[in-house]
Amino acid sequence: MREVETPVLIVGAGPVGMLAAALLADQGIDSMLIEEREELHQAPQAHVISSRTQEILAEIGIDEAMLAKVSTPWQASRYVTWRRNVASPDLARIEVGGHDAMSALDAVSARRTANVPQHLLERLLLAQVSRRVCCQARFGQSWRGAEQSAEGVTSRVRDATTGETYRVRSQWLLAADGASSSVRRELAIPMLGETGLAHLITVNFEADIRHLVGDSPSILYWTLSACAPGTFIVHDAARYSVFMTPYFPPYESPQDFPLERCERLLRTALGDRRMPVRITSLSNWTMQSQVAERYHLGRTFLIGDAAHRFPPTGGLGLNTGAADAHNLAWKLALVMKGQAGPGLLETYAGERRPSAEANARLSTANFRRMRQVTDALGLNQDHLPVIARLRASAMSRVLPARTRSAVKKLMVAQADARLRKVARAATPTFAKVKQKAQQAAEAQREHFHTLGMDLGYVYRSAAICEDGNPAPQGANPVMDCVQCLTPGARFPHFHLRGGAASPATSHALIGHGHFLLAGFGCHGPAVADLARTAGQAADAVVRSADLNALVPEAVRPLLAGWAQGSADCMVMIRPDGHIAWRHMGAAPVAADDLTAALNRVLQIPAGKAAPSHAWSA
Repeated sequence: MREVETPVLIVGAGPVGMLAAALLADQGIDSMLIEEREELHQAPQAHVISSRTQEILAEIGIDEAMLAKVSTPWQASRYVTWRRNVASPDLARIEVGGHDAMSALDAVSARRTANVPQHLLERLLLAQVSRRVCCQARFGQSWRGAEQSAEGVTSRVRDATTGETYRVRSQWLLAADGASSSVRRELAIPMLGETGLAHLITVNFEADIRHLVGDSPSILYWTLSACAPGTFIVHDAARYSVFMTPYFPPYESPQDFPLERCERLLRTALGDRRMPVRITSLSNWTMQSQVAERYHLGRTFLIGDAAHRFPPTGGLGLNTGAADAHNLAWKLALVMKGQAGPGLLETYAGERRPSAEANARLSTANFRRMRQVTDALGLNQDHLPVIARLRASAMSRVLPARTRSAVKKLMVAQADARLRKVARAATPTFAKVKQKAQQAAEAQREHFHTLGMDLGYVYRSAAICEDGNPAPQGANPVMDCVQCLTPGARFPHFHLRGGAASPATSHALIGHGHFLLAGFGCHGPAVADLARTAGQAADAVVRSADLNALVPEAVRPLLAGWAQGSADCMVMIRPDGHIAWRHMGAAPVAADDLTAALNRVLQIPAGKAAPSHAWSA
């Protein structure tokens, strides 16, 4: 059997797998990326690209201009709206892209959350992977199993074109092969949490629905008619959108939703039965909220949906996966280059799994909280599976099609009539119902504003030198990101002095596999020599930044505030932008103390050089 060798084999060429390959390549690590599909996704999958993910994408060369070309314009995605169908008047609407939300984002990041359909993002990522000589991307290659040893992993891969099965020998294996990960199943790593939260049919379609949108340009529409309940994701109102509608086992299965029925449901949910519509694909999926019991076994690591799967309510799945890849890539690169000890890789799960668990809890809470809107409208969602059961009954199946249609209309007529009256606020009573629905919609803001979850999480692990001071939290940890210089937190975003040769913001100083030693107050002038000494002692790349010289006057009070009021502070920032160590106060920092802190982060025992041997679990 033919054998191929690569330092790192990545299974799965979705966004997380391609991002991991590019991040590793930028740190000098070769990888092979294999994908069972013959080509990239042709339809939208995930679509919310958070500020943090955009910061990570910027590190590999995907800048704001590139994303702007494939993003839904801000003006077309300002709202989230609840209607009986898309053509009908609003039942409730909230603004998710308003001035306040944008101002909150701008204060903590140079990047704004955007709606970027996954199939378009994948093309940007593949372009970056393809231009890196350290990356090989091979499609039509299915992973069939592996054997691990202390020295490496030998995988079996089948080429769909030739039918050949060959071996790939790698030092490491990264599983980025999605929610039904073959690698995870082979390792028998269980998923913990809830499954079967909902079962949905996804309808990707092309249509111009601008005449239906009217004055409510929304990224999401919830359609509440019992005839065709579901959710629309409007990527481009003039061209294409996605409709998701539930089905209810054991009364229904995906086989009960052929193309003809899906087109009827889609037209009903749109509220225009005559407009041109072309369905481009159908799929089905089960909503789950689960996190892998462990994130690595031997020389294999789980990243992205292979490690966690959330309800889409909140758009946290892809973004959590991007942070997984970012966290693991620099650690793996340093261990492979002999600049870090084996314990550094152990911190991957310790840092990323708690974040995934928190995101799973929030996504599940968001999903369940959505019912508040239908409850406020006086609708009982429990009637939907009852309708499905009646439709699937033996008596219903023997009735003529016209009779079945009449019975269905009779079953939903009362609820639909109620929604029409609420939308018009037809009486004072219905006006109050509409007001309650609006209040319930306003209560969904955590679903759409997750700045705290995106940027505010704080790592705790052996790769963080905690100093006993907890990180400050906002009034709402989900929505509020409180910047700080606490170990474990993300290095704050702030503007630097202008100049053609100067980076624009603080985040331009970090990343690309190097540590950063930054100081202000009395510590600013000392960082250059200390960084050089510690870097040489630990065989690591440590750059320096005297913030006294880099920040404008307006930022200096912010620095002290982030350091709990200290006018003198020094921090060491890891390659992933998280603060590894901090010193506050005017006392000088000894080079030996800084070197010891760096060795602790790199998991190198005191008095020893970084190991040059390969790590084994």
